Order: sequence, then C-alpha cells, then structure tokens
Amino acid sequence: MADRPPIPDDRPPPPRPAPVRWLETAELVAGVALLALILVLMLLQATQRHLPVAGWVWTGELARLGLVWLTFSLVGYLLGRDEHITLKVVDFLLGDRALRAVWILANLVVAAVGVMLTLEAAELVFGGSPQTTPALRIPVSLTYAIPLAGVVLMTLRAVANAVLVPEPPQREGRPAADSGEAAR
Repeated sequence: MADRPPIPDDRPPPPRPAPVRWLETAELVAGVALLALILVLMLLQATQRHLPVAGWVWTGELARLGLVWLTFSLVGYLLGRDEHITLKVVDFLLGDRALRAVWILANLVVAAVGVMLTLEAAELVFGGSPQTTPALRIPVSLTYAIPLAGVVLMTLRAVANAVLVPEPPQREGRPAADSGEAAR
C-alpha cells in the first residue's frame, strides 16, 4: 500500500451545490426574522410593565408561538451544517467510507421521518380546526404553517445531504481523512 501524503486538517470544506446554499439561506433568514420578532415582543412586554397603560396580552402569546416557530424553522439549517444532536463517537471509530455510509443512512432516516412529519403537519394545517388562539384569535390550524414549512425544509435538506453533499462536514477533533499516518 503506497504512502499518501498527509491531508492537512485546515483544508477548506468542498463547496456546497447552489440549491443547498439557497435552502440554507432561506432557513437562516426565517430563523433570524423569528429571533428578531421574539426580541421585539419581549422588549415590548418589558416596556409595557413600566408604563401606566394596559398590557398587551397578545405580545406574550406571539412570543411563545415565535419560539416554537423558531425551533422548527431552524431544524433544517442545523441538520445541513451537522450541528444537531449527534453521537460523535462514530466519527472517531469509523473510516471515511463507513462514515460516509452512516452520513447517508442517517440523512435518509431523517428524510423519512420528515416526510411523515410533513404529512401530519399538513393534516393539522389543512384540517380546518375551529379553535383559535386566546389573545390573537389566530386559527390554530394557521399556527402550524411555519412548523410545516420547517419540516419540509428539513426533509429537503436531509435528501440534499444524502444525494448532493459529497461528505459530512469536518468536525473539530476528528482525525484527518486516512492521512497515511494511521497506516504507520
């Protein structure tokens, strides 16, 4: 077996395909917008406590909904950047090919779960529940629209990871890809 020169750990990651970058941008914009909404609503709540006016109950309700929406809108972004909850021990035990196989399998499982969640969320959105939120009187079925979009984006990201992304993102502390040093 010929010795290969070591691959440096600081190599730049391979460029992601354009559709993956567009998905990432959409997810990040949605997450930033929802985070800004939560910040503004919480500042409104804090400010109105010190003013001699009646409080707006809807600010708290919308901030809580915004927190749930933020969670679902960023799940695809975290999945794509491999920043979701994982077991890092696999990175240290497996070689590059096996790690790539685990990467593909994990993303296909996430995509399958995402399809099922999408079907359930679509049923909640389009089911036509007569209930409304207490303060804003938003139909409850509409409050599931953003989680539906987030789950769809997560599913698309998982499929893109399995098909378009050549390898899992490099993690800190993981040894370089079969650098020849391991063979010695």
